[in-house]
Amino acid sequence: MNAMVKKHFTVAIDWEQKTLEQWLEQYGSWLLLDCHYEHLGYGNQMGRLIDIANGVMRDKRRRSLPRCNITDDQAQAIEDMVNHLIDTENAKVKKWLTIMIDYHVNAYSEEQIAKFYDLSRFAVTRDRTLGLVRVATRFKISSHITG
Repeated sequence: MNAMVKKHFTVAIDWEQKTLEQWLEQYGSWLLLDCHYEHLGYGNQMGRLIDIANGVMRDKRRRSLPRCNITDDQAQAIEDMVNHLIDTENAKVKKWLTIMIDYHVNAYSEEQIAKFYDLSRFAVTRDRTLGLVRVATRFKISSHITG
């Protein structure tokens, strides 16, 4: 009877290994592996795999995510954190989190995000920063912004 015990995301991984921004970008890279994103529109599977391994952008993103260096358990902890935040925050903070996720996890540029939500680039930068500060201070995770 080896029941798998699932740890809470705050203790499942050592959050001090990377900054919040790095964890989010690593999670975005993890999503691109093993078809965690099902529809990417690639015609050649081998070319897609080589590009992913080399960090080449293939799906109209202007930013390229770093090579994935996290485990499935770490990715699940980050996913649990993001889901917890979306479930527990108010509407204003959810907007910040959505923009933060679009930038750091989905690798969209600030210009693309501004077009998606009909915002100025300054508003996107502000909301992304506010989202990072909220998460970093709520869970005491280091960030480039909070130090």
